[in-house]
Amino acid sequence: MKAEKKRGTGAARKATGSVRKDNPNGVSSTNRANGTVDTRICIVGAGASGMTAAIAAGRRIGGRHVLVLEKLDAPGHKILATGNGRCNLTNMACENAAWTREFFRGLGVFTREEDDGRVYPWCGDARAVQQALVSEMERLGVRVRTDSAVTKIERQKDKFLIYTRGNGDVIRADRLLLACGGKAGPKLGTTGDGARLARSLSLEVKPLAPALTAVEVYEDVGSLKGIRARGKAALYYKDLKIDEETGEIQFTAYGVSGICIFNLSRKMVLPPGKNLKDGFDDYRVVLDLADGLTIRKEDFLGVSEQNLLPLESVVRRPLAKRILEMAEGDPGRCVELLHSFTLHPKGLKGWDMAQVTRGGTALEELDWETFTVKKVPGLYVSGELQDWDGPCGGFNLQHAWETGFAAGEAMAESVLAGEGRIKE
Repeated sequence: MKAEKKRGTGAARKATGSVRKDNPNGVSSTNRANGTVDTRICIVGAGASGMTAAIAAGRRIGGRHVLVLEKLDAPGHKILATGNGRCNLTNMACENAAWTREFFRGLGVFTREEDDGRVYPWCGDARAVQQALVSEMERLGVRVRTDSAVTKIERQKDKFLIYTRGNGDVIRADRLLLACGGKAGPKLGTTGDGARLARSLSLEVKPLAPALTAVEVYEDVGSLKGIRARGKAALYYKDLKIDEETGEIQFTAYGVSGICIFNLSRKMVLPPGKNLKDGFDDYRVVLDLADGLTIRKEDFLGVSEQNLLPLESVVRRPLAKRILEMAEGDPGRCVELLHSFTLHPKGLKGWDMAQVTRGGTALEELDWETFTVKKVPGLYVSGELQDWDGPCGGFNLQHAWETGFAAGEAMAESVLAGEGRIKE
């Protein structure tokens, strides 16, 4: 799968302007009076997309003109949790994966490619990525205000007024980037603030839903909890096959999980007029637990509760027993169930378990090169707050880096075009 459109073409530009080693929690201000802080560029959210945007903008116009507002106590909390703490920062199937690897190499982070094209920092520690981004913002003199949740944004002629829960200051910015993520992983700060702020500025926001998450099913699978099986999972809506994925399938107390299930969960959309109570009833998840294996009913003529071989050689014992029970000892039915173990979804696990958000700012609202909002000059949207989500494997972080960098450069170029050379 390719990432959307080519972005980040200015990655090779060198930083311009003076380098400042200011306190990263300092105040961005060229003029300050009556509790108002003026800044050329304000970025809401110090996550993957927001920090990349701050770096891109800081390299063009100097970090002192860039202010980042973060609601938590430090930048990059969510980065630290990605990839099980290893940070799967891109995938070689993405069109611009090489750009991303070079960008991070320039920040001092070496990377390695692993299975399925997944790219991680060489050390396997997400902190290397987070610290590299923070260090580059510090080097450029970008100001970062933590513990500063944005409560309201207003337009004032050609500027933006940003109100926070911090020290009571009002931020007045020439350019504003909303990079505050979606709603997945609320413990890491993403609680839907971005969608609320976008709507307050008259943007169309598609309904938010958890994606890349586990699936709850009606069947009682509690006895299979913890069982892992390699196979193929197919998603059906009524009689229509929506998609299929191959990989490890994990049974849980409530249903199924695993990367292939996460990817299918992206396609489980509530039909019009349906609600969460019964909206998934027309979906089916069909598991092929013997994908690629040629088996015949004659292979299972001697199978019984006392002798589960060869059934037990295909799947783990608890699952073999369940299949034998469902087949009522019929060898032919055992073969059918190995190739089409069917589950009926009851719903998706919620925001706490979701890796990304489906929905967000409608893509039609945005210029797809600069990510400026077409109808609100000076306003930009990047990362997970856009109505874009990809499969597991580094695609969503790639989208965050690319859209953030492109928006950061575009904001800086817009400021330069309007102001001429900016004094450092």
